[in-house]
Amino acid sequence: MIHIHRLQSAKDFRTLFRFGRRRESRLFRTTVLPNNLLFCRFAFIAAKTVDKRAVVRNRLRRRAREWIRIHLLPPPQSVDIALFFKKDSKQASKKEFYEDLKSLFGQHAEK
Repeated sequence: MIHIHRLQSAKDFRTLFRFGRRRESRLFRTTVLPNNLLFCRFAFIAAKTVDKRAVVRNRLRRRAREWIRIHLLPPPQSVDIALFFKKDSKQASKKEFYEDLKSLFGQHAEK
């Protein structure tokens, strides 16, 4: 995923968390807000409450980033998305992990 697709600004995060729509699944929680850009921006948030080891949190982020790169880019619309990982996501198999992402993002992931 290229640098331009990452949500980084504190102002953008505040706007996303204040006005964004929230959805939940068994392994993830998302906040989504349309933006005025020509591309999507993502933030992958794995808190220390998921696992205290950075190796585990980074693995979760890499898995999600790769799935999104394959299935959601180019996006159907330009939005900002924050993807939060829940504790159960670290114990999920790859198949469960990817199926839950697919169900969370719905028909946009039909590649």
